[in-house]
Amino acid sequence: MGKTTVLRYLQDERVPGVGALHSPLWLPLWAEHQRKRPNAATRYLESALYARKGLRRWMRPRLEKEMIRHALRELRNAPAPWPEFLRGALEGPDPGISPALAIERMRSFGFSTAQAWVTDRLAREGAVVFDEGLAQRGISLGQGMDADRTREYYRLMPAPAAVVRIEAPATEIQARLRDRNPDVTRFHAMVEQGLEIGERAGETLRERGIPVVEIDASGDFGATAQDAVRALKSLPGMSDR
Repeated sequence: MGKTTVLRYLQDERVPGVGALHSPLWLPLWAEHQRKRPNAATRYLESALYARKGLRRWMRPRLEKEMIRHALRELRNAPAPWPEFLRGALEGPDPGISPALAIERMRSFGFSTAQAWVTDRLAREGAVVFDEGLAQRGISLGQGMDADRTREYYRLMPAPAAVVRIEAPATEIQARLRDRNPDVTRFHAMVEQGLEIGERAGETLRERGIPVVEIDASGDFGATAQDAVRALKSLPGMSDR
């Protein structure tokens, strides 16, 4: 079982004893409402339409484009630690990867940056649970970086409420990746590097006082989901009031 499966369960289920957990799929619409401040009837109607998967596929691209555009514009004048964090992340990528892959990684990083900026400014109760947030992007960007640069990334990364590390044996991760991408052959080195970066990330974030929850995903779904629930209940501010 992978992190996406566990996080989707947490987003889709109302877990007893845990405050509201939201999917980042809703961020584009919420950001639009926060910018334009429509009346209650408009917000209700647009939210009802967006909740329908087919309509959301049609509405989301435009809303995402606007969310990213406005977020990046606001980030030009963002307070610390944003400027230093972004400068560090934009330093030269791993020279061993193709330019196209470097662009793809930076595009994903830009999207996650916009999501994080918007989330921090949402006037909404609960927490947004990211599958591919800035912590995960650091693992992609860290491929080929030296240890000091990856630590610096996590030292400067704007602080989330918590980071959940969903762990599995390297062989199991490699098998999943091969199933999804049978034509790719460099998974062994990539997975080993990713695990090392994850360890450094956890150490650095803990040093900053950011809760890092570690969950073993090598077991069955029920056990892993319950571990995730228990971990969330233990975090400050995450339990129901």
